[in-house]
Amino acid sequence: MKPKSVSHVALGVRDFDRSLHFYRDLLGFEVAHEVAEFEGNKYRLGAISEREDRKFRVAVLRYGKGTPTPYGMSEEACVISLVAPLGLPPTGSGIKVDQIGISHFGIWVKGLDAIYEELKSKGVTFAVPPQPAAQTEAGGIRSAFAQDPDGILIEFQEMVPA
Repeated sequence: MKPKSVSHVALGVRDFDRSLHFYRDLLGFEVAHEVAEFEGNKYRLGAISEREDRKFRVAVLRYGKGTPTPYGMSEEACVISLVAPLGLPPTGSGIKVDQIGISHFGIWVKGLDAIYEELKSKGVTFAVPPQPAAQTEAGGIRSAFAQDPDGILIEFQEMVPA
């Protein structure tokens, strides 16, 4: 197998509307598709759910140029799916980098300091402010870690030329 790129990251969220506001209105993702009541059993997804007979509210969010493909997905687009179980509330919480599982995802940005200041002014919590993250002969990377409404970590990364 030779992967081309990551197709999407799916985030289980507690409050769909709160998370949609965060990712769409604060981070600038575009809603490519929304389903008010997705039936997991219809697609045999019971094996990947804590409860087998679940329905979900789902939004596919995209950053970047849309294409004439399902939900505008492509190898060049950053895609996030918000998945909120209907009925009983979900269990669990966002994890940290020293725990098993996906601890965070990263998004490339330009103007990291301005983005940090803007998001902080809008009430976004940051676990780590902008700082150098890597340095090589080819250049560097600066990053900052924000938390979404469920505590999921998002790393904003910016390339710094050599």
